[in-house]
Amino acid sequence: MRTSFADLKSALEEARAFLRGFTLGRRGFTQRDGLAAMERVQRLCKRLDRYGSGPNAEEAAMVAARARSCISAAQARLALLRHK
Repeated sequence: MRTSFADLKSALEEARAFLRGFTLGRRGFTQRDGLAAMERVQRLCKRLDRYGSGPNAEEAAMVAARARSCISAAQARLALLRHK
């Protein structure tokens, strides 16, 4: 089944929201949750690559950039947690 750009964008926004919960240290989020969320966001970003040209190219690049910044923030939080 092929996913539309809108569906992929929506799935990425949901994944980013979950990842943000971990990054902000919300109650109930574990390091394992954070790692799984980072992996999911990365997979979805890779799927966005197929929209690198065409009518959705600019929006796909912006969405992916925002998602990658969330991954970087989560990696920083994870590094802090591991050094405690």
